[in-house]
Amino acid sequence: MSKLGIGLKRDIKHPLTRSNPYYWYVFAILIVAADQLTKYIAVNELVLDQFGERVVDVLPFLSFRFACNTGAAFSILQDLNYWLAAVGVLLSAYFGYLIYRLRISQRLEGTAFSLILAGALGNFIDRISHGCVIDFIHVHYGSFNFPIFNLADSSITVGVSVWILALVLEWRRERENESTSE
Repeated sequence: MSKLGIGLKRDIKHPLTRSNPYYWYVFAILIVAADQLTKYIAVNELVLDQFGERVVDVLPFLSFRFACNTGAAFSILQDLNYWLAAVGVLLSAYFGYLIYRLRISQRLEGTAFSLILAGALGNFIDRISHGCVIDFIHVHYGSFNFPIFNLADSSITVGVSVWILALVLEWRRERENESTSE
């Protein structure tokens, strides 16, 4: 077979082993859209004026309450909004690159990276457009109050959890392959 034929086979095989990143990017964009829509509703329905807020009780342990967070998770690193926005850009670029490099078999990783990318972008948009991250989901019970969060925060949390699951499953597969090859 000629070198030209071998080169063509390699070129044909390569795209078929890689995942189509556009699926994962569209998935992330849909989550960002849902995040921004819920934040838009929160801003317009939960803020009465500059002195008050409206709390909407959904369940005995769940309510919607407006919060403007200039920090990171759990309101740490307050007033570092632009620094955190820069971190959001770097994380978005990194996870966008990871999505581009995915293999077809890496569905869990694709889900995880898309969720993390969407969360980072959703909160980045808030930091640039509002000067803070819009939070509104409040979980509480008795004297317990979980920090107020949003859909983007949930997306990051679920994405990191799925990524950890993917890493554990990969580690187990590698251990099984090592034990069967011995």
